[in-house]
Amino acid sequence: MSETLKIQRLRGGTLFKIIFIGNSLFFIPFSVLMGIFSFFGAETVKWNGQPLIGFAGLVASPFIGVFVTLLFSAFNWVPIFIGLWLYSKFKPIQLEYISVSEIETTKEL
Repeated sequence: MSETLKIQRLRGGTLFKIIFIGNSLFFIPFSVLMGIFSFFGAETVKWNGQPLIGFAGLVASPFIGVFVTLLFSAFNWVPIFIGLWLYSKFKPIQLEYISVSEIETTKEL
């Protein structure tokens, strides 16, 4: 069962952490998958306009994934942070969450 928490605003670091975790769980595995395709000859990984094929593509893909994750997280964080900051000037934010103790109790059953 979810609970509701009323807050005035989120701190910037907390918001960035949420965005970064969400982006990293998508972009890094996707980039590793593209690296695997590159290892088998597909031109799916490029650096400076040059395709990296074979072992080079496989090794470079996780680093490219981390770079893309950081880039997208930073570009998404700024407008979301400004928007939520402005929103918090007029109205508190309501967060719905599921507590950790609830999840642990459910797992034990």
